[in-house]
Amino acid sequence: MSGSSSSEARAYTFDWRADEHARVTSLLVREQFGSGVRRAMKWGVVVVLVSGAIVAVATALSAGLAEAMPLGALVIAVAALVLAFGRLAGWIQAWQLKRHDPNVAHPITHSLDESGYHVSSRTTDVDLKWDGLHKVRETPDLFMVYYSSRLAYYLPKRALPNPEEVAELRAWVRAQLPPEVAYVEH
Repeated sequence: MSGSSSSEARAYTFDWRADEHARVTSLLVREQFGSGVRRAMKWGVVVVLVSGAIVAVATALSAGLAEAMPLGALVIAVAALVLAFGRLAGWIQAWQLKRHDPNVAHPITHSLDESGYHVSSRTTDVDLKWDGLHKVRETPDLFMVYYSSRLAYYLPKRALPNPEEVAELRAWVRAQLPPEVAYVEH
């Protein structure tokens, strides 16, 4: 369902999906580790892993492969965990949400009007004012409405009835946002 004029509310109802939630969480985690102290932490881990790999290779060359195997295996295991962290975090959070939040078993409605962005579920209603948003991000398959630099609600494009509605909603949201609230595509 949706409204078509600028003064009417636009409402979209959809069922929660773990795969979408995991993708959104993974994107948020990647963004968090893209700047500031978290970025320094990420690069610190990379430096430690590279140093460990160099020590493992040097040990293998000087003392033999058998002595280097434990350190090499540890470096590979930690590197695999670091590389998988973003995706794993998303899936773990989606799994936990599915187990502990009864709202995800029921339809979720996101509505937009001139006053802001609204999310309604079985037990919760959230109202966000346009001028209180951090940013809005559009990806190929969803809209993300950030209410802080690290947290966002998301509206999957599958909830919209057709591609024309996606373009209309994009233009309408951009028109609602104050200049200080960024609209970021992809």
